[in-house]
Amino acid sequence: MNIIQQLESEQAAAVVAKREIPDFAPGDTVVVSVRVTEGERSRIQNYEGVVIGRSGSGLHESFTVRKLSYGEGVERVFPIYSPLVEGVKVLRRGKVRRAKLYYLRGRTGKRARIAEKKRVLPTAAASAAAPATAAEAEAAGSTDFMDDISLISGVGDVLAEKLAGEGVTSLKQIAEWSADDIADYDAKLDLKGRVEREEWVEQAKELLAGKPPRAKVDQEKAEKGE
Repeated sequence: MNIIQQLESEQAAAVVAKREIPDFAPGDTVVVSVRVTEGERSRIQNYEGVVIGRSGSGLHESFTVRKLSYGEGVERVFPIYSPLVEGVKVLRRGKVRRAKLYYLRGRTGKRARIAEKKRVLPTAAASAAAPATAAEAEAAGSTDFMDDISLISGVGDVLAEKLAGEGVTSLKQIAEWSADDIADYDAKLDLKGRVEREEWVEQAKELLAGKPPRAKVDQEKAEKGE
């Protein structure tokens, strides 16, 4: 470790000693408490939004938070170890597959929503009774397992990744699609009417109701549109 790295480590440790920095990732909704100085007075201002990316490393690491203010997207970049950042509080954990969520810049309303990652604290009894396989999890009605959009016949890993890029990561989102939503995603992903033809919305509703998945079609052919 050279002298610069050593000094940076010492400064980072000094900041961490004054305030706790929680573990958060892109997709999480956070509240950043920032110290604002106005003349001779200072106050704490809370900035709530979704983390759309982290960049840099060490003492120079920063994160970008995006929120909608009166219908307009507003973003701020906060250095993690800045003395002006009094604290960061995580409100919700987002379920995303990307490290950078810049696609949210072109979205508003329902299309800008991010599915919440549900964390269940295991107990001794729950650990003992936990299903060992995916089949057992499906039979037991596990929430995380049943929230997998690839369970829909015709949606494989490739399409699931494309849908995640559009902000669609849960069965509930697909189950709530309107006719306009279906037409929108069909056009964006060039699905050629597959959403209606393969009854994605109906399948999502069935899965959320606890019904077993329909028989899977050949996923490789489905991804190629054959």
